[in-house]
Amino acid sequence: MTVVGPEAPLGLGIVDSFRAHNLKIFGPSQNAARIETSKSFAKDLCTQFHIPTPRWKMFTSESEAIGALDGFGPPWVVKADGLAAGKGTTVTRNKREAEAAIHRELQREPGRIVLEEFIDGWEATFMATVSKGQVQWLTPVFQDYKPLSDGDAGPNTGGMGCFTPIPTVTPSLVEKVRGSILSPVVAAMEKVGVHYQGVLNLNAIVRRGSEEPFMLEFNARFGDPEGQGAVMLVEKGLASHLSSVAEDLDVAEPPQCRQGVCVVVVLASKGYPASPTTGDKIMIRPVPDENVTFLHAGTSKNSSGELVTAGGRVLNVVATGDSVERARKAAYSTIKSSVQFKGMQYRTDIGAHRARRRELAS
Repeated sequence: MTVVGPEAPLGLGIVDSFRAHNLKIFGPSQNAARIETSKSFAKDLCTQFHIPTPRWKMFTSESEAIGALDGFGPPWVVKADGLAAGKGTTVTRNKREAEAAIHRELQREPGRIVLEEFIDGWEATFMATVSKGQVQWLTPVFQDYKPLSDGDAGPNTGGMGCFTPIPTVTPSLVEKVRGSILSPVVAAMEKVGVHYQGVLNLNAIVRRGSEEPFMLEFNARFGDPEGQGAVMLVEKGLASHLSSVAEDLDVAEPPQCRQGVCVVVVLASKGYPASPTTGDKIMIRPVPDENVTFLHAGTSKNSSGELVTAGGRVLNVVATGDSVERARKAAYSTIKSSVQFKGMQYRTDIGAHRARRRELAS
């Protein structure tokens, strides 16, 4: 069984191709993957079926989009409509930055952008497996860190780390997200003739001072790095569950997870995200803590057989434990003692207790 991780192959129809050759594969079809590859498709589905999402409008004209800015902000939220490797969203109070984002994102395929209402709140990632027209399993809920540097400074990335549990995620909020967003959007896709199998990954925002969730965007695969953290918390049943979903069978029971405490810290190469360097030698020493695991992302071997960097995000350091604070301390102490490569950069505040909201400088 193949489990598809990246979004680009899903958008190109790898699942349809594999199924045409009777190869078992876990992931949505090209048609269903539009929930990620087209933000306007996802937003239109939510609007049509009254699923909570911020007010939005799609544009193909730069002048029309710029003319509509005053109706949406400040702050302004500008999103590329198609795939942008997690880097296609701009949130700003600076009108010139918003105009520049409109110009930049309209240059991408498919030449459409979305303006979205800004909601003051905090974000979380809800990953659900879907088959038989319904949600089958909801993984532990993570909060991820997109900006490159501590304190959410710097450019957006594909993700610099994540943690679970989030103190503000209550059982009632989880049920509200499932009942008002995840299950309704699966039902909505069925109603418009789009059958979904795989992971439906919701990036939600919860309005400050409430338990009112909104859909910001969907991904059609496990989050990166949230998926790595979720998998490390599963004790048994994951492979059989993914197999059942891949074959669109009834799911007997979901995977069993240990107590959900996990911190993931991404180690990125020099120059990431704009121009990451590759070919830098990586030195990894034995890991002293049995609760910490290195997962390879952008690595390879050079002609001498040495481990080297081969991408922007190089390694994921995954730590589990009985509290977020202990897990994050284990992750960071292991980084200092056990791994090194030229220009290595990472955030030092993953899982810190400060409440994380979409706060913007005035």
